Amino acid sequence: MASGTKQVKEISPGRVRHDANLFQSAFWARFKAVRGYDTQAFRVNYHGRTVSVVMVHRPCAGDASYGYVPYGPDITLPQERQGRFLEFLSEAVRPRMPRDCSFLRFDLPWESPYAPSNERRGGWEGPPEPRVRELRMNFGCRHWNLRKALTDIQPPDTVVLDLGRSARSILLGLHRKARYCVRRAFRRGVVVETAGVEALPRWHRLYSETARRKGIVAEEPAYFRDLFDTARSDHTELRIYLGSCNGELLSGSLLVFQPETATYLFSASNRRGRTLTASYAVLWKALMDARAQGCRWFDFFGIPPNDDPHHPMHGLFRFKTRFGGEIRHFRGCWDYPFDEERYFSLALPFGGLDAYHAG
Repeated sequence: MASGTKQVKEISPGRVRHDANLFQSAFWARFKAVRGYDTQAFRVNYHGRTVSVVMVHRPCAGDASYGYVPYGPDITLPQERQGRFLEFLSEAVRPRMPRDCSFLRFDLPWESPYAPSNERRGGWEGPPEPRVRELRMNFGCRHWNLRKALTDIQPPDTVVLDLGRSARSILLGLHRKARYCVRRAFRRGVVVETAGVEALPRWHRLYSETARRKGIVAEEPAYFRDLFDTARSDHTELRIYLGSCNGELLSGSLLVFQPETATYLFSASNRRGRTLTASYAVLWKALMDARAQGCRWFDFFGIPPNDDPHHPMHGLFRFKTRFGGEIRHFRGCWDYPFDEERYFSLALPFGGLDAYHAG
């Protein structure tokens, strides 16, 4: 792959594409660096196309590490070329990896070839077993070295809403239950305000309470302070939406706004907030603000794979899909081992999908 290395140039993480998706942006690379991770960025030329790739190095078993590419590479390719591109990229950056890097992990932004088209109800039963998926991904590759990771780090399923319509059209696209809940919240006196980092202590108490109730791991306040500090220095807009009634905070969400997409990163609510359906009012306000700001897409970021009532996050599926939008299923995490024997001896998996947010 010597010829491939000539088409890959290591660059500063701050020189990645401005319009990249959130997790492949310069903002996210800087944020991960602030959080103590080593990061790299590469500019790749592939069949006349140029793409920037942000990589975060994470520790795993023993003294080993792996290179993690969150929701990347941010390039659109036909399915039959995706595996070959990952192989090309992996071999091209291999000489630039730290000595303890055992494999690369790509958290792919490409939609699953097994997902149904135009899905709205969440009836998908999931992809076939990993062996079948690996055969398809490696077809046409030289080394047949791509492996489906045992777990996914970021949620591979989401809902994306098209905001390029009138507010009335978006409202009518909501499930009738969602329209009822939005109107009910405002009728019951829920007030939604937009805030910045100054509201973080207040919001974090509610977020921590929500995490304890749901049995998920909550990020510490320092995580969010670093997020806001990085956003400020990077000219990225981060907002907290707070839903209150009679002075009591009931619901709150944290969103990041990019030129094309608003992403719903974290949310929190208490029991009274659920009774007053405050989260519906908060999310409706965020949708309308994103549309007014010129965002074309609203990414709800993370749902269970289908409408299974036994899934521990089934309530999240119902809540997010009721706002309309298109359900999307991505390929999830794929690994490219540099040493297969060592790869399979390590304590996989590294990191898991347990919170449906950008941990």
